[in-house]
Amino acid sequence: MGYASYMKRPVSAFPFFLRRFRGLCCTMVGVSLLAGCQASMATVKITPTPTTLIYSYIIAHGMARGRVMSGDLAPQDVIRLAQADQMALLSVLMAEKEPSYENIKYAKRNGENFIGVIRCNDYYEYVK
Repeated sequence: MGYASYMKRPVSAFPFFLRRFRGLCCTMVGVSLLAGCQASMATVKITPTPTTLIYSYIIAHGMARGRVMSGDLAPQDVIRLAQADQMALLSVLMAEKEPSYENIKYAKRNGENFIGVIRCNDYYEYVK
């Protein structure tokens, strides 16, 4: 007996056609997963809803709390941050109560402004 007799593949318990079918299924799953990566971005549209605006506000509010707790804000910056926080909260609550296109757009804009106020002093630190 030579070395080649030890190199034989073990015989599978599946019949021949089931082994081929299993291989075909695995190949099709792999191809379909790769095809999902090739979807164009124009088909994926993310529209803000009142619920996503609430989540975004909560995350931004946590960022603002961390910024205040860091202790590097001037008193006038804390006041601007509190005003932006209040405007973002009120606009998100208004969009939740009456979810019209204008209210959602207004809440989204106020949320972006709120994040801008949070990050405002970081910009000045980078410029120095």
